[in-house]
Amino acid sequence: MSRIAGIITLGALTIMPLTVVADTDNSMQYTVDLRYRMEAIEQDGLANDAFASTARLRLGVQSAHWHGFDTGAMFHGTRVLGNRLYDDTVRNADRPVVADPADDNLSHAWLRYRPGPGFQARAGRQRIIDDNARFIGNVGFRQLEQTFDAASIAWQPSENWRLRVYYLDQANRVFGPNHPDPLLARADLDAWLGILSRHFGDLQADLYHHRLVFEDRPASHANTGIRLHGALPGTATFSWRLEYASQSGIEDEGPADSQDYIRVELARQRPGWRWFVGHERLGGDGEDAFQTPLATLHAHNGWADRFLTTPDNGLRDTWAGLATSAGAWQLLARAHDFRADRGGDNFGEELNLSAGRPLPGPLHTEIKLALFEGENGPPDTRKLWWTLTARW
Repeated sequence: MSRIAGIITLGALTIMPLTVVADTDNSMQYTVDLRYRMEAIEQDGLANDAFASTARLRLGVQSAHWHGFDTGAMFHGTRVLGNRLYDDTVRNADRPVVADPADDNLSHAWLRYRPGPGFQARAGRQRIIDDNARFIGNVGFRQLEQTFDAASIAWQPSENWRLRVYYLDQANRVFGPNHPDPLLARADLDAWLGILSRHFGDLQADLYHHRLVFEDRPASHANTGIRLHGALPGTATFSWRLEYASQSGIEDEGPADSQDYIRVELARQRPGWRWFVGHERLGGDGEDAFQTPLATLHAHNGWADRFLTTPDNGLRDTWAGLATSAGAWQLLARAHDFRADRGGDNFGEELNLSAGRPLPGPLHTEIKLALFEGENGPPDTRKLWWTLTARW
């Protein structure tokens, strides 16, 4: 394990508004999570299609509280059911990639101290999701999630102020710890994150700085940004978001010139449905572009995953969507238009559709579809998923 994990492994922290409660739960808590997924892909330019049938198991335990301390651990593992008809980044390079290899790992192992309301400290192997996971996330869509060997402090001195500080020593990636390429198995880090949040009524403002030093690859960089989001003044149904960040290389690595990130969103919630529009710009100058290598990338820039690495000319993603329900089904449709930030070349369009619903007992099912029509580089891609989940 990494330096921190070698001392003591601790962990599952989701970066969300900090709520610290008194030690009222003195019982052990257990988690069992089973997920089956079928993924089928057609991608122009490859000789064969991909078909992946995989099952994931998560087993977790969290201790009772004792004088402000608690601890927990989680195991996760994935197995391929039937023939391996996809590129799992090790074999079958003539087929599209499905980043769900057969592997297993101790994904969480953590110790936490919460002496009272407003403060907690945690160290070890943990889940970290900052805001919408655009910069730091757990890649939760994949069967094996990304977790971090890290130490963290969260302090909330009042109802409106919150400060979070993280040190990241290692990222445990979704390709599994036994991947033959160590750069896919893990990322060795010497990284710091700081997020200062302030509430102004219905508005939340976050100032953040990330100093991400990669010790095993030339990807080190720093991000400094601000995001504002909340309800539009005087309304109960409109919400908005505005975010800006600047990225620069550090330790003679990363982009030679700083690159900018901009995100703008507007949404309206109505009884039974919701519409939303947005625009995201990741700057690029033809040689370097704004990158987010530790993000939950599947949640951004289309489910077809055509832009997991930002093109050198940058990326402009404009989208519009609608979410509604039909009985027990939750339905979502979203359309993307992708263009280069530098030069404005058309990269293509994408349509995302999903339908999910609860089933009897602990079961839930979802169907997702991504249709990408590429221009000027990215190939046409069609993806279909069916997922069945059971949680206890």
